[in-house]
Amino acid sequence: MALSKSMHARNRYKDKPPDFAYLASKYPDFKQHVQINLNGRVSLNFKDPEAVRALTCTLLREDFGLSIDIPLERLIPTVPLRLNYIHWVEDLIGHHDSDKSTLRRGIDIGIHDGNSKLKMSSV
Repeated sequence: MALSKSMHARNRYKDKPPDFAYLASKYPDFKQHVQINLNGRVSLNFKDPEAVRALTCTLLREDFGLSIDIPLERLIPTVPLRLNYIHWVEDLIGHHDSDKSTLRRGIDIGIHDGNSKLKMSSV
């Protein structure tokens, strides 16, 4: 997983990308999607939606304590990039300003794929 230098400073994956070998040893559902090359390096096929879904579900479980199921016909977000987005939205709405008494909200308007209702979530 190539993580760019543009990762947000608060992103937990900025300086420590996911350890696929560790995650594969702990989560059998994820393990079936990793490959080990001749150098012993563990990798993932990001073109395989099932592998990306397994990684997303594994990271959410490992790092955030969330257990979810994502249907393959849905958009499967990559956790480090979505977390980056959340941190940027926090910055935009001033989540870390000194005035904590002011309630601020942000809204993320989801995409409509033609088959589902518009999804929205607040930050």
